[in-house]
Formats: sequence, C-alpha cells, structure tokens
Amino acid sequence: MAEKIIGIIPARGGSKSVPRKNLQNLLGIPLVAYSIESALRSRQIDEVYVSSDDSEILETSEKFGAKTIARPSEISGDFSRDAELIDHLISSELSGFPSETLIVFLRPSHPIRNPQTIDEAITIFSNSTDFDSLRSMKIATEIPYKMWRIDDLGRAISVTDNNSIDTFDPCNAPRQLLPETYYQDGYVDVFPIQTIKKFGNTCGVKVLPFVIDEFSHDIDTFSDLKIINDKLQNDPLPEWLTIPRIKL
Repeated sequence: MAEKIIGIIPARGGSKSVPRKNLQNLLGIPLVAYSIESALRSRQIDEVYVSSDDSEILETSEKFGAKTIARPSEISGDFSRDAELIDHLISSELSGFPSETLIVFLRPSHPIRNPQTIDEAITIFSNSTDFDSLRSMKIATEIPYKMWRIDDLGRAISVTDNNSIDTFDPCNAPRQLLPETYYQDGYVDVFPIQTIKKFGNTCGVKVLPFVIDEFSHDIDTFSDLKIINDKLQNDPLPEWLTIPRIKL
C-alpha cells in the first residue's frame, strides 16, 4: 500500500451542458458534496482535495470537509485535460509527496459511489504489479465494431482498428461473434503520481480494468440530473449512501 493516498475531485466552474453543474442540487445538496462525502468515508484515502477555478465551489467544498486548491483559469477550460490539473497539484500542494503517492480521481459528475467500492479499487491496484493505472469500466451495450465516423470527404470510416480482432468483416458480423467491450464510466480512477510524470496523462500504457457492477450514473445533461434525483427520491437508498452534511 502506498504511504499516502490522496483523493482529488476536479470541479471547474464552467459547464455548457448543465450550467454551474457542480453546484446543482440533489436533495438540496450541491452535486460536488456527494463526491466529497464518498471520499471522506473511504477508509484508505488520507486527504481529500477539490481543485476548482470557481470561488463558490471552493467555499462550498470547504464547508463539506474537503481541502481546496484554486486552479488557474488557463487549465480550467472546456478543452483542458485532467493531467494539467494534476500537474498543477504536483507542483504546488503535492510537491513534497513521493512519486508512489496514489491519486484517487473522483469526478463530481458521478455522485453515487459506495466508499467500499472506492476502497476495493485502491486495494486491487495496490496489490497489482506492472500496471500504470486503474480505471473503472462497465460493459458497453453499443458495439464499437459497428460504429463509424464521417471524414472531411464525407466518407464513413470505421472508428475501430478491425484488424485487431479475429472476426472477419466485423461491421457485418453477428454480435455474438464480436469481443465484449467496455467503456470508462467515471466511477473511480487510481494512479500514482509517477504515471503523470512518466506519461503526461492519468492512465499510462498498462491500464488495470475495474468493472463496476452496481448502479451508477454520470451527469452530462439535465436528463441525467433528473435520473439521479428520481433515484434518490423514489428508490430505497442503499445502507452505505449517506446524504452529505455541512461539516461544522
């Protein structure tokens, strides 16, 4: 197990699909607070940080128990990468931490997380060897081998390298003959600081899959927000789900 395990919640102020998304209410509680609560209730995460360019998000995050780091606006835009904010953290708040320090990356758009599942992901990655990162995934229902993009000349081009699988002519093959695929779902990512330093990103080359088999939902639109609100209001809440409260 790493000497230090840090929870990082990236919560910038801007969002085009859902304005002020990270402060949207779920049962009267701001969205970002749910990820803070899950991280604080983890038995393995030592410290929880929220990185944001927005003063209201930073103030709210402190009220719910997180440490906060003001993120420069130049790395908080629509096209900014996760690696940029981690680099900023490493050069500032985490500058004295060893390269083996684990980062547990928890996107605030994914509010319903079991702290025990987070701890399981940390343990699995810590006990593994020869992996640069762990990334949570779910089984994909859509088939990437039957997906296309349209190039500048108006031609349909396969989005996958179909030579990498054994099935002949996969775009016309039955589903049963195609490999099962997974999509990254945003539940949890785990990686050491050294992965960022070595590869300049949060996954590296060798990614350990962590398959999620429980309800979870990422919020990208107002429809997604309604799904989560309805879930919290109408379904029996799991025993592990604690509605966040302001830390006094």
